[in-house]
Amino acid sequence: MEEALDIPWSLGALRLRPERAEDRDFRLRLFLDSRLPEFALLERSVGAATYQQVMRMQFEAQTVSYRTNFPRARFDIIELDGEAIGRIVVDRPGGMIHIVDQAVTPGLRNRGIGSAIMRALMDEAATCELPVRLKVASSNDPSMRLYLRLGFEPIETAPLYLEMEWRNVEAP
Repeated sequence: MEEALDIPWSLGALRLRPERAEDRDFRLRLFLDSRLPEFALLERSVGAATYQQVMRMQFEAQTVSYRTNFPRARFDIIELDGEAIGRIVVDRPGGMIHIVDQAVTPGLRNRGIGSAIMRALMDEAATCELPVRLKVASSNDPSMRLYLRLGFEPIETAPLYLEMEWRNVEAP
């Protein structure tokens, strides 16, 4: 069993702990909260009941896809002072640290939680002399700003996503 990881943060006790079966309802709520802007038109066009059904299917498809495509990844719940506030999936295939997915509840975004977690992963990568890679939706301006501020650089562009990479570059 994987151990919980404590993340340094000045405003509380941040911890990454392995997902458990009882986290499913929280993960579904977080999934729905994280996709409101991109699916708002769908809800208006099909109605609330159909929208909820489609979103549950999307959630299940994502869950199966991540577990299938990243079987050795670490699937963690982000806790703040013991309360679940987010989720992060990190794969370590050997040549990089790959951030597959991450989300923080809307009410706690833009408070430095994502930065603290990213810095901890970047420190791990620097120690192992590995790059950190991730994909971000090209329409996700807040996340894009965070990654650029932390020193990530675009390495590949797709129609809806941008792949970014961070490498530890020591000053001469």
